[in-house]
Amino acid sequence: MLPFLTAYDPLGGSSGSIDPLGALQTYGLLADLLLPGVTTITTRSRYLSMLCAALANAEKHRNMLPGASGLAQRRRAVEPFERLWALACVAARENGHQGAADGLRGITYAEKSYHSFAGTGNKVNCDFRMLKFQARTGAVGTYWTAMVGGQLVHADSGALTAEGIEIAEYFPELRLESKDQAKFADPESAHRVSLPLEVLREWSEKCHLKAASPKECQQLGEALTADDRRECISRALAMMAGKIPEVWETSDLKRLAKPLTTLPRAVELGLPVVIDAIVVTEQFHEAVLRAFETLLWWGTENAGKPLADLIVDSDFRKASDLCRGTAQKLRGFRERCERLDVRDAIESMAGFCFQIDRCHSERELVTELLDRHHRVQSGKVDGGMPKRDWIGWDSTALLRPSPRFQRKDRPALAAGLSLTHPYRFEPFVFMLRENGVLAQN
Repeated sequence: MLPFLTAYDPLGGSSGSIDPLGALQTYGLLADLLLPGVTTITTRSRYLSMLCAALANAEKHRNMLPGASGLAQRRRAVEPFERLWALACVAARENGHQGAADGLRGITYAEKSYHSFAGTGNKVNCDFRMLKFQARTGAVGTYWTAMVGGQLVHADSGALTAEGIEIAEYFPELRLESKDQAKFADPESAHRVSLPLEVLREWSEKCHLKAASPKECQQLGEALTADDRRECISRALAMMAGKIPEVWETSDLKRLAKPLTTLPRAVELGLPVVIDAIVVTEQFHEAVLRAFETLLWWGTENAGKPLADLIVDSDFRKASDLCRGTAQKLRGFRERCERLDVRDAIESMAGFCFQIDRCHSERELVTELLDRHHRVQSGKVDGGMPKRDWIGWDSTALLRPSPRFQRKDRPALAAGLSLTHPYRFEPFVFMLRENGVLAQN
């Protein structure tokens, strides 16, 4: 199970962005160089099996158009299947199968619909809403890149590959009459298909998120590591010998880099260099982010007071020194880096660190941070309008931030140890473990 349909990452969602200084682009590019296709929300690999089964049913009963038109048809054809399967996962959980619906997309919708059907005691169908935009945030929108990267579908048409067909055969077939199977393969007629609640519950015993057979797990494990970069990371994780952290920090990345340097293919792909790039980029971003958060704190607690009072503060001077020091380190790394893909990935942050390095005073640093924040916010759109700045100023004093962005406590100085972004290791490790590719700690 891996990633997704576009380079979208939920961390960059329009209405809830946590990226005041514009680091998400760099984060996404570096993460893709390590674990292409994996995201923070692709957490359950059996989504791949379900999608393969849905596509197999659609291709069995429909004549798909070639090329991009067929791709669009196939992507839509899986939506009714996904909704009914979501009901089955909830049914399995209600029947005592722990984890049967953990990580299910749209679980709130599925629970509500299942309880409604169960309350009547009759039949169930897929004629209910699941997610506000199922095509974008459901199985297809979240896991399609994983399907392509796992070599389960052809990228141009969405048709199943031989590997995809094999996984589909391991997924339990939904017991429907032939005419209903055909209707179920077409989004325009699928809402007319109904089945007894007991049939759904029977199916749920074998189709829920934790019910994959050993052979199916083997196939899913191969899909997870079909990409060379993911395979190298998987091998390096196994070589960490029971020391895989629950929450990753920069020290953990450095430990991962050691086994990567022993794998010729990983070195050829530049994965140890990517790790180095992440460490120096994260250290710079943490430093400037803490300085920016300090401005939010000052504006919250001292709105309207002269900015000069903050500038002469000894801790703010230390924060300023950290910003410039980490900026110089990132610039130096980029100048020495011989890999074009890594240099391109950190280009945006390298430009920012150049501006920070040019700041000769704490006041200039404040100006650069707020100018950068304003440019970042101006490039975001929410409800058709550019987003507002989190905090404003009049060149002499900071204005009080809006309640959402106020800070009551002063941020600690950056330590260079934590990661300001998740680099997708946690979901990848989980999926490797649930399919037996990686042992438990």
